[in-house]
Amino acid sequence: MKLKLLLYFFLFFLLSSSFAQNTDSLWSVFRNIKNPDSIRFEAFNDIAWNCLFSNPDSAYILGHQELEMAREKRLPAWEAKALNTIGASYQVKGNFAKAIDFYQQSLKIREKLNDTKGISASVANIGSIYINIGEFEKALTYQLRSLKIFELMNNKQGMASAYNNIGLIYNNLDSYDKSIEFTTKGLQIFEELGDKQGVAASMSNLGNTYSSIADYDKALEFQLVSLKFAQESGDKQVESVTLSIIARTYHKKKMYDKALEYAQKAKQVAISAEDISSEKEAVFTLYDVYKSKNNTQKALESYERYIVLKDSIFKQENQREIAQKELEYEYEKKAAADSVLNEEEKRVKDALIFAKNAQIEQDKTQKWALGIGVFLLVIFGFLMYNRFRITNKQKNIIEEKQKEISASINYAKRIQYALLAHDDLLKQNLPEHFVLFKPKDIVSGDFYWATQKDDKFYLAVCDSTGHGVPGAFMSLLNISFLNEAINEKNILEPNLILEHVRERLIKNISQEGAQDGMDGAIICFDKTTKNNLRCCS
Repeated sequence: MKLKLLLYFFLFFLLSSSFAQNTDSLWSVFRNIKNPDSIRFEAFNDIAWNCLFSNPDSAYILGHQELEMAREKRLPAWEAKALNTIGASYQVKGNFAKAIDFYQQSLKIREKLNDTKGISASVANIGSIYINIGEFEKALTYQLRSLKIFELMNNKQGMASAYNNIGLIYNNLDSYDKSIEFTTKGLQIFEELGDKQGVAASMSNLGNTYSSIADYDKALEFQLVSLKFAQESGDKQVESVTLSIIARTYHKKKMYDKALEYAQKAKQVAISAEDISSEKEAVFTLYDVYKSKNNTQKALESYERYIVLKDSIFKQENQREIAQKELEYEYEKKAAADSVLNEEEKRVKDALIFAKNAQIEQDKTQKWALGIGVFLLVIFGFLMYNRFRITNKQKNIIEEKQKEISASINYAKRIQYALLAHDDLLKQNLPEHFVLFKPKDIVSGDFYWATQKDDKFYLAVCDSTGHGVPGAFMSLLNISFLNEAINEKNILEPNLILEHVRERLIKNISQEGAQDGMDGAIICFDKTTKNNLRCCS
């Protein structure tokens, strides 16, 4: 009896998050993706706790979903909360081995995060499991540790629950003086907080302790007060259990009529609450009372009912265990399927990376070819200019050389035009457009340029320093630096692209105070967003 009362109140005080909020409103908060992750996770965690006692299987499923989301978003604090929720679902169903495993996983994460509040809850949870399985020495270690943390946090509710639990442990260890001392401390805090359920739990545990030392009058004093608070709280399960405890105390005093009265009330309350576990305790108490009163027929009827209820509980526990195994199987199957899907996605990703690397290598080759072309063009231009100067006195030679220069510059024009934005690329990305390009000379420092990077299309219009051949040289350099910024350096923002070109110009041709460069504007069309136009000049 004592353990059952402790577990109920402990879970209510320390594990639950918020039962005040309507589940529908919590789902609305969670589904609103505009809310911060912390608010959405808090709502989801509250949903799981709202169904913990009424439907622990649902809490188990929701806990695993919360765990997956927390790990996907790499939120260890919420991963710890999810593990705690799963542990609580196991504890409510009586699977203490699984419960303590998940509580310990949660504790490890909270210790790494130095989460004092979370550590206190996990430590107290583990301590409650050891109480349930009768490992009272281990339970005491964890409960004393949780008490210290609650005291540091000045958490009155946690302190009261810890005092109450420690008192119960000392009772089971036959240290009755310490049991009374700690339980009384918990009672005082519960009274200070006005917590009727906490007062009822402490009173009941004090009554159990006095009953253990055969001080039945004192035991009844506390148990009857505990019953009053249990009735005021409206919790039929606790009321039925308390009535059975009082009946047993009267039975020990050999006040069989009083014992019978309270045992029958316990049975009636349990039946009205449809709580077969509490009814089982009540009819077993009736069996003892009728046996003491030598009412063999009633004793036999009570005992037979006790066996039926015991078998029913055993059957329910088996059904829950089977359902739990099915849930675990379905969950593991889903996890395996997700693993296969992730592997396939990894293969696709690797293939895309390979293709991207191949494109980078191709771009590097084009860059080198462009650089060599520019270098050859510079040398060729210098040779033409030098020849023109030497043969300046000879008219025929000049005319001949002029033709050569014109031909060369026209060839340079073809090179320059080849590096401008291709008509096919413009049509593909700008179905309705026109190009107005009228250079002052055959070749020009002005140029228009375009390229495509994934779902982004870039268009630039620029004016390089100088005219004619010098301007053309600058345009080739600037085109090279634009290609380098986007395709090699993977710079995608227009302002950063132009900043990269500026830095390259300063580094390569403006170190001696020259002001060579370009004026330009670049536009980025982003096909993946609604607000898809970004520009910079």
